[in-house]
Parts: sequence; structure tokens; C-alpha cells
Amino acid sequence: MLVKPKPIWRWLPILLAATLACNTLAPTPAAPTRAAATPTELGPAATAVTALPSPTATALPATATAAPTETPTLAATPTELGQAVAPSVGYQLSPASVHFHPDPQLYSGDIVSIEVVADDAPQNWSGAAVRLYIGERGEEPLARVNFTRYGLGGRLQATFTWVWDTAGRSGPQTVILVVSPGPVAGETTPPEQELTLSVNLLPSEARPQPEPEAQWAEAESACCLFHYLTGTAAARDIDVIRAQADAAFAHVAATLGVTSEQKVGFTLVSRLLGHGGFASSEISLSYLDRNPAVTELFSVFAHEGTHLLDRQIATVRPTMMVEGLAVYVAGGHFKTEPLDARAAAVLALDRYIPLADLANGFYPAQHEIGYLEAGAFINYLVERDGWETFKGMYATFQSAPTDAAMLDAALRAHYGVTLADLEAEWLAYLRAQPADPAQVEDLRLTVALFDTLRRYQQLKDPAAYFLSAWLPDGREARRRNIVGDFVRHPLAPDNIALEAMLDAAGMHLHAGEYAPAADLLAAVNAALDADDLHAAPLAADYLRVVEQLAAAGYEVQALRLDGPTALVSAIRAWPTLETLTLTEAAGGDWQITAGN
Repeated sequence: MLVKPKPIWRWLPILLAATLACNTLAPTPAAPTRAAATPTELGPAATAVTALPSPTATALPATATAAPTETPTLAATPTELGQAVAPSVGYQLSPASVHFHPDPQLYSGDIVSIEVVADDAPQNWSGAAVRLYIGERGEEPLARVNFTRYGLGGRLQATFTWVWDTAGRSGPQTVILVVSPGPVAGETTPPEQELTLSVNLLPSEARPQPEPEAQWAEAESACCLFHYLTGTAAARDIDVIRAQADAAFAHVAATLGVTSEQKVGFTLVSRLLGHGGFASSEISLSYLDRNPAVTELFSVFAHEGTHLLDRQIATVRPTMMVEGLAVYVAGGHFKTEPLDARAAAVLALDRYIPLADLANGFYPAQHEIGYLEAGAFINYLVERDGWETFKGMYATFQSAPTDAAMLDAALRAHYGVTLADLEAEWLAYLRAQPADPAQVEDLRLTVALFDTLRRYQQLKDPAAYFLSAWLPDGREARRRNIVGDFVRHPLAPDNIALEAMLDAAGMHLHAGEYAPAADLLAAVNAALDADDLHAAPLAADYLRVVEQLAAAGYEVQALRLDGPTALVSAIRAWPTLETLTLTEAAGGDWQITAGN
């Protein structure tokens, strides 16, 4: 198992997939219908909400515009200027309902997407039309879409994808959204709602590195075709990425006994999304230096390769078995790990999820526990009756009312035992093994790390949160040379410091250093609780280092504090990593005392 080293402590930029990259994305909403319209732009906003007369706008002719392959996010919330709402309207959109992409800030020249979220709206909002105007409300909107359930989270939203070209515009702009709710049974049709937002476009030249020079490029290996952005970590490390992918795909093919029918397409994203990846017709994977999920590169490709090649064995199968097989073939979830010992640790932590419940609700289950259980259960089946028996079962799943029923029927046919009886047998086997204290603590902190990462995303980078991650279609982005959605992300000192702390916690955990990992996670949660990094001394120390290096032109990628010494991996000229040593001086200032 190869892991590419970082300059410090073997820290590495690693793909962050092996989790949601395996999820099949939810159906994409229809693309926005375009009218001949003038481009415009966005940013933080001012708003007014008014009740309007019943809808009069006519439907626009449909055009084929690519829609995103995943759920979008909570981008920078517009600033509310005012709100006038007629009492009879009922549910109201607010500025917080509207999210702009790429986030967290818009720049002149962006091709902007907009999400209008109405998750708490009544049923008559499902299918309701939304019209988008820029500047002022005229006869024809820029685009029109309908509310629909969307993405892994299934939230109700109207999604305008790459609908607004802001070339030639800068400064404050006006965005108007008009919603036409459907009729309510036994009541009159509710009036339209109009939401007006004032948003700001920063100058194009203010875009942060490495975005200004980033262009789409591609590289090929024996197994795969990689699309990536120049000037990023993926571009710097593309030879390592290709070699690891080829080794992993060869391992998967040998294990499953099938070979790839064509090269697999990957889009390497230069910002963290979800746990690192999403899969549809191609796989989008995050590859970056500041990496809160210390995932082994080989394991990621083995996991994703399993998802692609197992389709040659079967097309109908329970989600739990699909994900479990990927964990089994990769030899672990985020890393190589002893599956039996890890499953025994699940029992010791009292986190076990009954298999019928896990089969019927795999993705809503606690992520790390669910994947581990699924992989360990398949490991037990293979150990019990051999690979050929398992593969024979996997190839013959039949559709059933529930995934648990599908699995139960297959187990009866190939193993002569029910799911409940086999689960009881497996649990007895696990309980007969003494729990390894190191595995128990490692698993406890692994769950805590990823729970904390998801909490950070919800609060500080909502566009990255897995249930609402914004990930448009890579093929269409490359065709139109759109890069912002694939590289731009929050770069405030708080974001960098918290991400560096999560990265450090993951590296300590990977090295079996549990006490410092626990301290870092406690500090991150304390800072999130207070919405202030100064609420936790350790977080405040990280923030000071980040701020002082930013003043010297560096963006911190990895940071480890050791008393009055800070060991740092940072970038000043993208994408070259520099290793720096800082020493704390009197008054809390940090000074660079060594560097490459």
C-alpha cells in the first residue's frame, strides 16, 4: 500500500473519496430554460420580499443545458435589506434560501449558478415555477425552472445551473426571483412571491490563487483518463496519481476476476467536497494538500475501481453490499485496516447497526460505522464459504420490496440461512474475539474526526457538505472552460486554521497518536461551538500561525504545533509546497526560522 509523502511527517495530498465517491448521484433537475437575456452577476445581497398578483409569465422553450450531477450548497447568504410580506402568503422565501455558486464570493467574469431552496415549504411548492431576472423585472426572464427534490439530501429546490454570465460586470447587481406556488386543495391559488437581492461582484483580478491561471488539462494512464486543473496539487502530482490508479485497478480486476471494458474518467477537484468524491457517469474526486481525511490513495482507487468493475458481475444488488464489497476489496475504508478487529470495536463502542436497518437505510446511517460493518460482513461471508460462493450470490440478486429482503432471499438461496440467522452467527464470531483497545480508540476517534469534519462543513463551508455539495457536470465545465466551481472555496483565516487542525488530527490518528488527535478535535468543536477560534487556546494558536504566514504571502496546507515550534507545509508560488519551521517569540508572534 503506497502513500505519497508530504514534506513533513509523511503528510500528503491525498484523494478524499472512498466515501461518497461511491454514491450514485441523485437525479439531476432539468436545466434552466434560457431566454435571450443580458448577463449579470452576484455576491452578498440586499433583499425585499413582496406578494405579487397571480402568475402571468409564459413558459419558455426548453434548451439542452447541462445540469449538475450532485446537490448544490449553502453559499454566502445575501444580506437582508428589507422584507415586506403579505400575511396571506404563508410560507416565505428569504435571502438565506438563495445560494450562489461558485462560492463563497463572486467575481466579474464568473458564470454563475443559483439555488433556491424551499425545504420547509408546503406541498404545493413541489413543482412550483421560479423565474430569474437580472437588473429589473422585464417581460422575459433570464431563465425559468421548477422546484424538485434534489440530491442526496432530497431537499426541495430550484436549480439554475451556469445561467448567468457576468463578463463585463462588476460591483453591486440586482437579482430578482419570482416564485409561483401551485394551488392548494380547497383554496385559491396563492399569490406569487418576489425576492429581490442585491449582490456584489469583485474584480476578476482579485480571484485567489491558483484559480486565475487554472486551465483544464488531461492525463492518461493504463486504466484511466484524468481531467485536472493546471497550477493545482493534482497537476503537480499527476504522475503519482496515475501510477497509484493503475496499481489499484489491477488489484481490483484480479480480485473480482473481471477487467475494465474502457478507461475510467476522473475529474480531480481542487477543493474538498463531501468526504471527497461523487460518482455518476464519471468520478469526481477531491485532491488537495490541506486534507482533513487522511485517506490512502491506493485505497481510494481500489474502492472506486470496485464500483465500476462490479457492474460486470451484477446490476441489481443492495447498496450495503455494493459499498461493502468496495471496502472489502480495498482492504479497508479510508485505509488498510483489519476488518474483523474493527467490527469487534464497533460492538465494544456500542455503535452496531442491525444489518436489516443498515441495508434499508445505508446512506443515512452513521457513515464510518456503516461502511465498516458492510465490508466486515462481506469479509465474514468470504471467510465462511469462499469467494466463489459469495460471487455467485452477488451475481444473482433479484429485485425485492426492500434491500434487506433482497439480501435475505439471496442468502437463503446460496447459503441456506436467513439474514437474521447469519447475522446472529457473525455477531457471535465477533464477540468471541477480544476487543483490541487500540482499535477501539482508533475507531472512536475516526468517527469523531469525520463527524467533526461534517459539522465544520455545515457551519463554515456548506457548499462542501455531502448532503448538499455543489458539484456541476465536469464534461460541460470542460467544454465551456469553467473552473471556478472546481477550485474556489472559503479561504478565510478561520477556515484555513480549522482545516489545518482537522488535517493534523487525521495525521496523528493515522500514526496511532490518539491523545493529540483527541485534543485537536476537542479544540475544533469548542471553536465551532463559540463561533470563535479564540475560545480554544489550541485553535487560537493555529489561527495566529495561519494569519502571520498569510501576511508573508503563504497559504498554510499542513501545520503541527510542538510547544514553541510550528512545523508547516505552505504554498507561496502555486503549486510548490515549502516546508517551514516557525518559533514562537515573546508576545505570541511566530517567526520563520527555517525553510526550504
